Amino acid sequence: MKLFDAQRLTDTFLELVQPYMKNELTATPSTVEGLLTNTTLSTNSTFHFHSLSEFKRGDYFTINGSYYLVTGDIVAHRGFKYKALVEYCNYIIEPTTTVKIKVGTDAMGRPIYKTETVVDRSEPAVICYKEMTVDEDSIVTATKTLVINVQDNAKNREGFQVNSTIVIHGRPYKVINAEIVKVGLIELKVQSEDVLLPLLDD
Repeated sequence: MKLFDAQRLTDTFLELVQPYMKNELTATPSTVEGLLTNTTLSTNSTFHFHSLSEFKRGDYFTINGSYYLVTGDIVAHRGFKYKALVEYCNYIIEPTTTVKIKVGTDAMGRPIYKTETVVDRSEPAVICYKEMTVDEDSIVTATKTLVINVQDNAKNREGFQVNSTIVIHGRPYKVINAEIVKVGLIELKVQSEDVLLPLLDD
């Protein structure tokens, strides 16, 4: 008799899992039964997420009220569960869009509109700081750059193009590079020309 066959492992695993929301802020959120285990110490809070349900890099889970983005490779162990590294989303990006709002009519009954900038959606992101060195004509300069990982989806591909602007903690950042380094994730490199911190409202 096998001491640990796949069915016994599956049954044991099912006794330990709990439900987690997946992609909560999208149009198609779902619930996934999973189990968290600790990883080695790192600069960002990370866990291993285990589930019998298949998930993919770029998905994010709601864990203790925070979002964790799947940034690692999905590993299938012995055909009965999936495992991947999930990383704490240390910022929620809120891209904006301009909308036309009807505010009334003129004397001839024609509609009067005004334009407003509104938050289009919320995107959980993993942001880290890198100081990159650039060597141009034997002159080395240090460039302060933020590297941002977000889910690869249609809205993010359209909205986070090179030269677009992302506001982080009240400061505008210009996207200088956007690419798919890993399937499921868009990696953005952004820089700010501002040298002063944004002022707080009284």
